[in-house]
Amino acid sequence: MRPLASIRQRLRSLGQRREMKREIDEELRFHLEQRTAENLAAGMAPEDAAREARKRFGNLQGIREECRDTKGASFGETTLQDIRFGLRMLGKNPGFTAVVVLSLAIGIGANATVLCWIQNILLRPLPGVANQEELAVVTTLHGTTMWESVALPDLKDQAALKQVFAGVIGSTVTPVCITADDRAEWICGQITTANFFEVLGVKPLLGRAFVQEEDAQPGGHPVLIIGEGLWKRRFGGDPAVIGRTVDVNRHRFTIVGVVPATFRGTVNGLKCDFWAPVTMCQELANQSRKSLDRRSDHWLQTQARLQPGVSRAQAQAALDTLSSQLEKAYPDSNRENRLLLLPLWKSPYGGQSVMLPVLSLLLAVSLGVLLIVAVNVANLLLARATRREREIAIRLAVGAGRGRLIRQMLTESLLLALLGGVIGAGLARWMMESIQLFFPHTHLPLGMAFSLDGRTLGLISLVTLGTGLLFGLAPALQASSPSVNDALKESGRSAAGGAPRHRVLGALVVSQIALALVLLVCAGLCFKGLDQARRTDLGFNPNHLLYAGLSIGMNGYSEDAGRIFYRDLQQRLAALPGVESAALSSWYPLGFSGGGSWGVEVEGYPRQPNEDLDVDLSVISPGYFKTMEIPLLDGRDFTDRDDAQATPVAIVNDAMAKRFWPGQNPIGRKFKAAGATRTVVGVAKTGKYHSLNETARCFLYTPCQQGLHDRNLSLCLRTAGDPSALANAVRQEIQKIDPRVEAWGMFPMTDYIQPAFLAQKIASSLLALLGLLALVLATMGVYGVMAYGVNQRTREFGIRAALGARTADVLLLVLRQGFVLGFVGVIVGLALTLAVTRLLANFLHGVSPFDLEIFIAVPLLLYLVTLFASWLPARRAARVNPIVALKEE
Repeated sequence: MRPLASIRQRLRSLGQRREMKREIDEELRFHLEQRTAENLAAGMAPEDAAREARKRFGNLQGIREECRDTKGASFGETTLQDIRFGLRMLGKNPGFTAVVVLSLAIGIGANATVLCWIQNILLRPLPGVANQEELAVVTTLHGTTMWESVALPDLKDQAALKQVFAGVIGSTVTPVCITADDRAEWICGQITTANFFEVLGVKPLLGRAFVQEEDAQPGGHPVLIIGEGLWKRRFGGDPAVIGRTVDVNRHRFTIVGVVPATFRGTVNGLKCDFWAPVTMCQELANQSRKSLDRRSDHWLQTQARLQPGVSRAQAQAALDTLSSQLEKAYPDSNRENRLLLLPLWKSPYGGQSVMLPVLSLLLAVSLGVLLIVAVNVANLLLARATRREREIAIRLAVGAGRGRLIRQMLTESLLLALLGGVIGAGLARWMMESIQLFFPHTHLPLGMAFSLDGRTLGLISLVTLGTGLLFGLAPALQASSPSVNDALKESGRSAAGGAPRHRVLGALVVSQIALALVLLVCAGLCFKGLDQARRTDLGFNPNHLLYAGLSIGMNGYSEDAGRIFYRDLQQRLAALPGVESAALSSWYPLGFSGGGSWGVEVEGYPRQPNEDLDVDLSVISPGYFKTMEIPLLDGRDFTDRDDAQATPVAIVNDAMAKRFWPGQNPIGRKFKAAGATRTVVGVAKTGKYHSLNETARCFLYTPCQQGLHDRNLSLCLRTAGDPSALANAVRQEIQKIDPRVEAWGMFPMTDYIQPAFLAQKIASSLLALLGLLALVLATMGVYGVMAYGVNQRTREFGIRAALGARTADVLLLVLRQGFVLGFVGVIVGLALTLAVTRLLANFLHGVSPFDLEIFIAVPLLLYLVTLFASWLPARRAARVNPIVALKEE
């Protein structure tokens, strides 16, 4: 049985509610009669006077009626009533609604943009490709080194695993010079296996895809499939393009198909304009036809489509078995090689490899901004709830349950979130292309396709719903439990429950300051890391250097003719006014190109088990070290005497010298690579070759006169002034030697090396933007809470002033609260920051995650901003007129 005291309490509560209902009805009738009388006295017609009075005081009556109408109503009916009432309340406060919706739109828009990037760059990186969740990337793990490519014979063995793979494809990117209608143009495309479009599920707009026979005969199928963009740009969208022949690298090719513009190839971030069979590798990529049969030549980037119902673990197990079989059958080429299956988002090439750490960081930061927005909105809702205490108390008095009120207030919060989500999705649609503004200037056709598909919109909807619940729940719980008697008797400023509400507001402000501190410290560290990266010793001097990409092997040059062309061109360019020196190289550091490598065998060096002896290399001309300003630490540079008849020689960097000849003089030492024994004649300074964060890695240089890659050398010129000013003169000199040769990229070396700074530039710029946004939101939060507190304590300040309190006393009284909130927020923020900044290691080149300058400057800045936001309401409190403040009560 229920205790007697409980029954008495409930009866007493019911009696109080009945009494309150009678008081409300009497008060309502009194105000209606009074307002009607005033309207009649003002000369209004009786009907108009009564209508205006009902309009003025109808809100209380509407509350009574709404509470009565909801009794016995269905869930759907009450939900519709909640929505209608919520919309009316938001419409009555347009300023409040606009501020909240705009704040939410910024927070949700930032998250929606990052989610869109994740979806289009990582999860579905191949636009135009069907069922991408079934695709995976196959790479080669050699010892502890991952090669992003696979040999063609190994690829064919993978394709034979029919029980695991529905299809396996291989491709490699290459630039070509295409000539149509007597106009030459460099374009980028892929040479692929014949099943390429079939496995990817890409259907041509016109013509056909490749057929299996085009994988059979090397050099026997000069056919081309072009993209819709090239079709419209160069051929005017003419359907008769099918069957047309064009000149590609001085070879005749027939166009057999056109694929949709939505498909850009299988390297995310690169826009390909054509596709050709792998059997045409020599004509298009200057790749030896022997690579079609050699297992030691890893040159094809490989994707595999899994059979329905086959997991990645099962597919990896099948590849492990195949790797063991290949190692036993072909020990010379496949020793210590393991075929590795990776999801698309872990691809070692394309936009995924660059953007994965950046997007992971941005997702965490954008969620932090959204949390700050949610806290800010929660503060505003709590402050607004104070003005609605009388309304809420009346609702409780006339029979509304607390659960019903919480539901109503959550409905209003979700409506705000919905409006913010719709605008945020619009902002994301506008901002999602902005990431391409950070892409460096390069000869490659970079670009990504972004779209807000159903999956992304679904994620945005979940974020919107979660945000509405997050910022709406605490204010709803707090506001739905006022003291009914106090709320009806008082004006609201001194209602009971004010102290708990102040504590909730204070906790929310502390969390805002803490989150803002985390974001600002991360942004500061990334900016300092980017600045340090730009000061890094690269091992060469990129300033006053001009880069010009050439590949005359694709223009039909033989090896002998190529040597003559490059020798004449180097001499002509070195004689140009403003040119200090000119050189040639097959590869330049810190660009998008991956470069080549050789496996070396060093005399007297004991190879350890599973030790990787592959060394990166570049084929260079004499004068390369002088032009690039790479210091030679020992020995000599290459000369014209280091030709094909001379002893094979090489220059190694000091990292290679220390690894293979520690404590010895490397000059005169020998090693075997690419079938030739080479003698070390010089030692160059170790530089940065692929990334700024790389550890010292072995590198070697060989002279271009000794054969390899002598038809694929690009230019570098050391200039006295701006290198861009010499671009036209360089083009003219090239044309004088051979009008058919066109450089496929010409820009300063400072632009060429920008890919090395791409991740840090994106991270620091976007973190700075989000950090600034967090600072503004935190400032607004502090100001809002302090202004709310001052407004609630106006009577108190008036009494203090009347009793003789000085202006400075009141000012310090209010500032003390801001001081405490700021201090606690900074302490909590520093603790969070110490735990988070470890995740920034990839973006902090040369900077500690616990950099003392940043950890002092940012909290100090945030603390000063907090005090300033507190000072504005404090100044208003200090100016309170005691007479006016007391009259207001």
